[in-house]
Amino acid sequence: MIRIIIIDDEILARIGIQTFLENKQNIAVQGTFSSSLDALVYLREQGPVDIVITDIEMPDMDGLILIKAVREENLSTGIIIVSCHDNFSYAREALELGADSYILKQEVTEEKLYSIIEKINAEKIIPRLAEKSGEVKTKWANEKGTQCFSYAVGVLSIHSAESMEASLLSGNVDRTMLIHLLENIVEKEGMGTFFSPYNKEMFILFQFPKQMEEAEKMELLRKNCSDLRQNVRLFINERLMIGCSRFFEELKEIRAYYQEGLELLSLDFYERESCFFMADRQQTERKISLALNVDSFLEPGWLEEFSRELNLFFDFYGSRQTDVESVKSDLFHQMNQFIYALAQKYSLAGQMILEFAVRMEGIMNAAGRSLLEHRLKADMAELSEELLKRLADDTMETVLQYIEAHICEQVPLTEAAAQSFMSVPHFCKKFKEYTGETYVKYINNRRVEKIKEYLDCGSCSLNEIAAEMNFQNMNYMIRLFKNVTGMTIREYKRTVIRNNKKPSK
Repeated sequence: MIRIIIIDDEILARIGIQTFLENKQNIAVQGTFSSSLDALVYLREQGPVDIVITDIEMPDMDGLILIKAVREENLSTGIIIVSCHDNFSYAREALELGADSYILKQEVTEEKLYSIIEKINAEKIIPRLAEKSGEVKTKWANEKGTQCFSYAVGVLSIHSAESMEASLLSGNVDRTMLIHLLENIVEKEGMGTFFSPYNKEMFILFQFPKQMEEAEKMELLRKNCSDLRQNVRLFINERLMIGCSRFFEELKEIRAYYQEGLELLSLDFYERESCFFMADRQQTERKISLALNVDSFLEPGWLEEFSRELNLFFDFYGSRQTDVESVKSDLFHQMNQFIYALAQKYSLAGQMILEFAVRMEGIMNAAGRSLLEHRLKADMAELSEELLKRLADDTMETVLQYIEAHICEQVPLTEAAAQSFMSVPHFCKKFKEYTGETYVKYINNRRVEKIKEYLDCGSCSLNEIAAEMNFQNMNYMIRLFKNVTGMTIREYKRTVIRNNKKPSK
């Protein structure tokens, strides 16, 4: 977290700069001041910050004097001047006194300001933190007495023993006590350097002799993490999670490897009884798909099979330490595809089915696999129950499915009415209310759509299509097609050919 204070006697300027920065996850605005003197008192009492953003012309203390005091007393790593004066002499003097950047207020944008902050962070703040590691005693030195190390960043997170949620600041954990505990363990065991710069971003810069073999470093890293966890458990009933980066040798790269360790912590999602994650992911392009059968969804045993499929899915990706967000995204798309396929099969209950697609958005926010599996199984059980109820109440759905299954045959009105257990007159009335069409018109429309499918395929003659669909003869089929569509079969074919030849945009 980059700690920043803002100093400007103009309230709108302070609010504007704060608004630019307050939505940045890696920035904490620790104070805003209308007075340079108040800001200086704050820095002396509360300690240094990472960046001071200040105007030059202030009523109580000139901004240039403030810069000089901040530099002499080491109260901030970076200083950014935001001023309405475009006089070069101001800028030159500010930069000579130690300012890192001079921006005109009329030219300030969120992107420009953040870019300057990121530059100062990369060039000055992170290297300064890394220098702290050189002050820690170590067990190893080379023959000339100088220290040569390789490093790994271990990012720490504390989780409640009862849940998957991070609980670093919970009532069960006193942050100050925890910091001192970890500092003592790391220093006593000669592991490296413990950092707790701000908020939840605790991490350890593990140190190893440069000449140590990779396998030895890996084994020592595992031992260090195990010792940390065991010691912490003696004092607090919390799970210490550690995400460890790959080994590296240049301290200026610490930020990138910190990010790598931070991302590894997300692997706790898989709940593989491990609290220690190392950057040894298996790179694989192979993906697995859930075997979700729409046709058997309402059959007994489907939920049990779904549960087994979910277990296989998470076990496969968990064993490979696959990026959690990409796995969640894949599962989200597979579940949505299944729900949409289900809505197509049971079209008259489609709206009810599609309402369950909204619930799938919870996949992306799930903290752990067990909770996610439980939610998905509960959702599918509820969907199955609702669909069965809808189908039981809606006999017309059964009739339409029967018609669709026998569309190539002649399905008499009496036969369809028998499927609904209604009299023919009552059935005709209900059918039109349900579909908006008479029974004969609905059947003719569906049979013509089937004819179009055969025509689009292009592998059957008209005689063969008529025979396949049980028409009395080909001419009767041609007349029906013309009556329903308003065009002859030949005209339809020409239209299809023209549409296929149109270039795609």
